[in-house]
Amino acid sequence: MDNYIYIVAGLPDLAITFGSSQFSYADVQATVVELLSERDRRLVELFEEGFDEARLTVDFYERTAQCRNRFISRYFDFDARLRNLKAEFVAQQMNADASKYTVQLPDNEFEDERRVQEILANPDFLQREQQLDMLKWQKADDLALMDYFNLNTVLAFLAKAHIVSRWARLDREAGEAMFRQLLGEVRGMFKGISA
Repeated sequence: MDNYIYIVAGLPDLAITFGSSQFSYADVQATVVELLSERDRRLVELFEEGFDEARLTVDFYERTAQCRNRFISRYFDFDARLRNLKAEFVAQQMNADASKYTVQLPDNEFEDERRVQEILANPDFLQREQQLDMLKWQKADDLALMDYFNLNTVLAFLAKAHIVSRWARLDREAGEAMFRQLLGEVRGMFKGISA
């Protein structure tokens, strides 16, 4: 059995090594994964596929929909619906057929659809991308809201670390600020909790 209290409690310590150096998602991920069980590592591997554009296929979304891990199934349902809306938006701008670029999903209500459409209507590309990433950040928080010491907390941290990594590559200062915010949120989970 994994010692999630130890793993999650160790996440804020990553801030010490971040400092002024380039953020390395690979280093953060490797540190976390080495402490997980083999079963959880397989779930993290599936989770990681969702951040590799080449692997985002219908098969991937079907596998995540069937995954028994609640965070993975819900996060990638959200991800697929968000990507579908982006594809539809771009296709509309180019007078193209969006169905070639979308993934067929069950007819479930997408509670964030209106917010995504509002974001996509923003003509400023950079603001649009930032707002979409903040929506992903919030979704990760929401999905792990009551999960303090389990794999879902780790997956939420990794989802947000992917966002930090993206912005660190694009804008080091913005990436560092987002990483500090992420670690501040993780630290906030431990106020009043003793291991």
